[in-house]
Amino acid sequence: MEMTLSELDNKAVRIALHGRLDTPGVDTIETRFAAAAARKNALIDLSDVTFLASMGIRMLLSAARALKLSGHKLILFGAPSLVGETLEHAGLSQIVPIAPDEATALQLLGA
Repeated sequence: MEMTLSELDNKAVRIALHGRLDTPGVDTIETRFAAAAARKNALIDLSDVTFLASMGIRMLLSAARALKLSGHKLILFGAPSLVGETLEHAGLSQIVPIAPDEATALQLLGA
């Protein structure tokens, strides 16, 4: 699992995840991900995530909860069909906004 950060502006960071969000993948990035997602609004690009396991769901939920406590948002976007289905089955869309693409995620961030 790899992670790429890019600053969108002073209020948001874009975090692109690449690979499998399973136990080994989460172990590889979790500390850096939590740190990156803790300081401002976070748009999480899932377009290169090939698998999502319960550990990945836990990592995303933990970051979303921490951001909410600090008055910020975490928005997921670009999930491939298998990953999107996993997010839906886990009920994540009821807790975290999920957008089909980055443009829609940016609109949700402004809302």
